[in-house]
Amino acid sequence: EWLVNMASIHTLLSGTLMVIHPPMYCARRQALGHLAAKANAEADMDMTSALSVWNTVYSSMSIMVNCTTPYHTDINGQPSWLDMLLMVGEYKLLDFVILTLALWLHYNPGTVIALSGSSLKHGVGHVEGDHACLAYYM
Repeated sequence: EWLVNMASIHTLLSGTLMVIHPPMYCARRQALGHLAAKANAEADMDMTSALSVWNTVYSSMSIMVNCTTPYHTDINGQPSWLDMLLMVGEYKLLDFVILTLALWLHYNPGTVIALSGSSLKHGVGHVEGDHACLAYYM
């Protein structure tokens, strides 16, 4: 049910990836097709069921709620792959810091950041209020 409710947001994020990184978007669409074909060939009903509702080109997602994130680089992924981070909630000013580039970005509710998390050291500090980061990656 949650995936169905997130369909319009996932369409927007997938469409954004199609514009800003077409090769990654196309590779992921192709991978989803291969997964579906394999699930059908092996009569894997669990995978077929999951793929029928999976409505984003990203293969994974994590949700971090009311967390600070120390500076880090992600351990999985490829340097050329873009992760997408979506912030939601009600909170005061918050910065997303890309330490590698000495960049401080306003991380307001509704902000989407696309970055190579495995290449760029990044983090988020503490803020009062309720907030969540929906992190999409491969």
